[in-house]
Amino acid sequence: MKILSIRPTASNKDVAAFDVELSPHLRLFNLTLRRGADGSLRTYAAKALGKHSASFHPDLAQEITSAAEAAMGGKQPNGHR
Repeated sequence: MKILSIRPTASNKDVAAFDVELSPHLRLFNLTLRRGADGSLRTYAAKALGKHSASFHPDLAQEITSAAEAAMGGKQPNGHR
């Protein structure tokens, strides 16, 4: 997994928008990294026609979120490049 690009947002809840390469055969664009009321970060898929265009198993969602969070801080998450 690799974060291809990450961009800060001007929204209060949305921390960043980013693009991720999950494998050499799959890239997802314009994902949103959002901070919840409890302060935790969560990844949301881009929307198409007003609905999210994908959903993620909780384990994969956490991996994506961790990779994006690490990319924002310039660190690599454990076990990912």
